[in-house]
Amino acid sequence: MFSIEVKNLSKRPVGLKALRRAAEFTAKRLRLDGELSLVLAGDRRLQRLNQAFLGKDKPTDVLSFSAPVISPGALGEIFINLSDCRRPQKYLEVFGEKKSFAYILLFLMIHGLLHLAGDDDATEKERLAMVARGEKIMEELMKNGIIKESL
Repeated sequence: MFSIEVKNLSKRPVGLKALRRAAEFTAKRLRLDGELSLVLAGDRRLQRLNQAFLGKDKPTDVLSFSAPVISPGALGEIFINLSDCRRPQKYLEVFGEKKSFAYILLFLMIHGLLHLAGDDDATEKERLAMVARGEKIMEELMKNGIIKESL
């Protein structure tokens, strides 16, 4: 069974209902089980985590951590940089057009779930495959009325 706990460490209000519904749909689609901790933060926190865990001293948009095997029932943790969600120009190359804050937020959450499902984006080919897979799930979310097409 999938469950999600969301912590918003930023001052920006976020529509958590749609985020939870999208996470539940995506987890079911990817056959993911367990408890997910989703943390919404900003540049500084994501930079500290990126430095501590990946050795990269710069902010990143999303980080995913699988739960250790010794934690039965836990799926993992995803950190999303809400500051990046407010930078639609950063994703012009990814999407080919400007997207809304909500769209980018949901896409990054899906990207994090794809990582927890075993996908990797270490190479350009893998990154492009993950982007395509994420966009396909976004389309399914819209088609199934889980999110609005106007995002």
